[in-house]
Amino acid sequence: MNIRNLREAWRGLLDGRSYVIACHMRPDGDALGSALALSHVLRRLGKEVVVVCEDSVPDNYAFIPESETIVTATERRDFDFGVLVDSEAPKRVGSAADAVTSAAKTACIDHHVPNGGFGEIRVVDTKASATAVVLYEMLTASDVDLDSVIATQLLAALIADTGGFRFGNTNARSFEVAAELTKLGAEPSTIYRAIFDSKPIRAGKLLGRALNSMKTDESGRVIWAEITQADLAELGATDADTDSIVNHIGAIKGPRVAILFRETKPGVIRTSLRSRGGYDVDRVARVFDGGGHKAASGCTVRAPLAEAEKTVIDEVLKWMES
Repeated sequence: MNIRNLREAWRGLLDGRSYVIACHMRPDGDALGSALALSHVLRRLGKEVVVVCEDSVPDNYAFIPESETIVTATERRDFDFGVLVDSEAPKRVGSAADAVTSAAKTACIDHHVPNGGFGEIRVVDTKASATAVVLYEMLTASDVDLDSVIATQLLAALIADTGGFRFGNTNARSFEVAAELTKLGAEPSTIYRAIFDSKPIRAGKLLGRALNSMKTDESGRVIWAEITQADLAELGATDADTDSIVNHIGAIKGPRVAILFRETKPGVIRTSLRSRGGYDVDRVARVFDGGGHKAASGCTVRAPLAEAEKTVIDEVLKWMES
């Protein structure tokens, strides 16, 4: 989007007094950091803001300034603005969808491939490495003063979504924005350690279970691992403790697609997909009503674990053959 469009979007977004900002379920750093940065700016301007996330903030993101203000639900249905941040559709935010869609006006700030056209105000850039970059561009284009709190929130979001600038979505603009946020007081090393180097021991043991379960198809193009309900219960772990495990599976040399299957409830299998070499796993995830990015996507399959694994792997191989 050009500067004029970004300024117009920001002016339109300020046309309200009360706001509900929703993060997607199982929130990542980009969703949390971007939502908190937007709420910080709006509150600084005297607006009333509620940030909602159906799932609680994972431990490794609790350091992000003002994360303690996030609530898991709201009964209000009279907001002036309902805003999706890092989500392209209301269904991604779970129970928070009602509060967003019932607002007088709606907006979407995102960098995912659109799956519908939610939001009267849409600030979407699929080339941006993170929603944090999209928000940064809008705020700076509109001459909003960014303080160290916003800088930390946005840099945490950017570092999280680029995997510490290791993922394929990292581009030149990622580093330029990171440099500017660092100048404003954000500390990259502190943020990186908090996100990636502060796992509880149960998460390390869960990683071991996943790695021990790894399998590949006959061609060696697909590698996958699983975490069962029994694993979670035995280790006292939660689905949040599986964060980044799929990246370890994807680090194995050879396979082009890596998958982590997590049995969070009987018959409910959360699935994370990663790819290399241009394979578009977002297309696969959308078959199962999921979505994300070309190289990193996810979905939920409602079936027994073994059946879900076969169904998703067959779909990946079918897409590869096509």
